[in-house]
Order: sequence, then C-alpha cells, then structure tokens
Amino acid sequence: MKRYFGAHVSCAGGLINAANAAIELDINTIQIHPSPPQRWNTQPFAEGIEDAFNAAREGSCLEKVFFHAIYLINMATPDPQKFQLAKTSLLNYLDLNARIGGAGVIFHVGSMKDQPDEAEGYDRVVSGLNWVLERAPAKSRLIMEVAAGSGSIIGDRVEELGLIYSQLERKELAGFGLDTQHMWASGYDLATDLEGVIKNVDESLGLDKVWSIHLNDSKTELASKKDRHENIGDGLIGEAALRRVFTHPKLQSIPFILETPALATIDGARSEIQKLEGFLG
Repeated sequence: MKRYFGAHVSCAGGLINAANAAIELDINTIQIHPSPPQRWNTQPFAEGIEDAFNAAREGSCLEKVFFHAIYLINMATPDPQKFQLAKTSLLNYLDLNARIGGAGVIFHVGSMKDQPDEAEGYDRVVSGLNWVLERAPAKSRLIMEVAAGSGSIIGDRVEELGLIYSQLERKELAGFGLDTQHMWASGYDLATDLEGVIKNVDESLGLDKVWSIHLNDSKTELASKKDRHENIGDGLIGEAALRRVFTHPKLQSIPFILETPALATIDGARSEIQKLEGFLG
C-alpha cells in the first residue's frame, strides 16, 4: 500500500511556494494556510490564483493537499456577525481547495465559551455546517479536527464530533481529522492503550471517515488539556508510541501530516520527515 505523509509548509509569497517546498522535501502530502490564519477570509480567492500551483505540482511527487482553516472560526458563537464570517471563511477555503483538486479543509469546530446554552450551541454548529456544505463544491471535503480540550472547546471527545456529523445533511462531504498531540492532551492514552483509542474512534466516527491525521509529539502530559506540539520523539508521547500509530495497519490508508516545531526550517522539516521514513524501515 502506498503511504501518504508529509508536513505543514508555508505558502508565503504565493501558493506555488508550497508546491516547491513539497518538491524540495520530496513529500506527497502537504498542509497549508492559503491565507493568514489570524485574519478573516471574507472574499473568494481570485480566479486563476491556483494556476501556477497546479502547473508546479503537475508530474511532481505532490498528491494530497490539505488546507488548515483560519483560527478565528467558532461555529457555536452566538454573535451573528462572527457566525457569518466563520461560514464564509470556510466556504472560500473549500472552493479554492476544490479548484486545486485538494484533499480537504481541516478546521476546529470552536468552543462554547460565549454560549450559555450548550444545546443551542450544538444546534448552531450543525446549522452553520449545513449552510456551508449546501453551498460547497461537489468535490469538497470538510474535516472536523479533534481538539486539545482546553476551556469549553468542542471536539475534545470524538463522540462530540460524531454527534455533529450525525446531524449533517451532506455527510459525503464531511469527515474527521485526528491529531496525536490533541488527543493525548484530551486524555487519549496513545502510549499504553492505542488499540482502545482506535476502537473508540472507529465506533464513534468510523475509520473510513477519518481523512487526515496530524502526527505530533507533546510538550505536555497526558490529559493536560494544553495544545503544545513537540518534535517527534522529543515529547511525552514518545517515539515508540508515535511509531506504533504511524505503522498501525488500521491507519495506513490515512494521510499523515507533521505539525512539529522543527518545521520552521527546511532542514528541520527534512529531519522530521526522515523520522517517518525510518518508521517504515
């Protein structure tokens, strides 16, 4: 079976730079922020912005291209303006991802921090996602990511994401993304109970609906509720446990994406990717 794995890369200066980074690193999978992640993306991406990127990846090693949505999105917010901005930002990302033949848009659902009624918050999440998916291109893939669990975050338990998914109308366009550091921080013991964690994910989400996995070590302890990524093998999950995740037979068809601190430089990214290559022997 062909394995798909790679890293988050920068597209500063244009999308083509992300394709060039993938080619330089010789990886078949990347994740990018197509716009600044701390800024609302309210306008559709210009027609043709994808042309140079598509030309660069033609005939290259690059096959899977994920977007990570902006960090401002909270689909449970009771603020009407922010709710509309979140929906529009997701839709614009889905449109561009479809135009490049991408593998999906990964996003954090949000939190209940400003929502006093949790049931109303979940209803708002579902209505917002249904609005987005109703308008999304037919080949879109919207990926809800498991969260690290701080505060009133939504999705620190896989059952929460499964509940949201069960109420979506265009289920074929929606799936899930795991993150080893987030799951560890939320209390999923990948080091000593990997089989139990995988069973829970399968029962709650369905492994066939897990469309991406962020592979990260953790700076913080199990159930810390803190989102703090560490380089592979340098954290508290540990290299042996992450190797077992990466090589697990039930997960081998899912693309893996690194989001570790070492990715800040091309040499650091290369070093992290070599670790994964080493896991495969």
